[in-house]
Amino acid sequence: MGQRHWPGDTENMMTSTGILYQEYSKLHYGRMLWKYPDFRQRLLRHWTDPRHPHAERFKEWRSEVERLLESPKGSDEELDRELRQRGLSLRVVVKEIPSVFGDFF
Repeated sequence: MGQRHWPGDTENMMTSTGILYQEYSKLHYGRMLWKYPDFRQRLLRHWTDPRHPHAERFKEWRSEVERLLESPKGSDEELDRELRQRGLSLRVVVKEIPSVFGDFF
């Protein structure tokens, strides 16, 4: 079985807001899990745990990340416009959603 190769056309690899699909999956699945209060608390505990390598960085971006995760699925372009007015973008903030890993989750 051969390796999968991405098409030469990078438009197929990005959303309309310029986010790579691999990055967008963090927002997509994050939104799904964020809806459940118990899972939201678990994520917040994990991301603020001093053992998490990005805990300090998450503290800096927490309000923006939470705003994204609370937003409805169809609001991406509107959010991107709002963020750009403040010198940010949806792509920038999506990259700040921490990963979940380790035995302390």
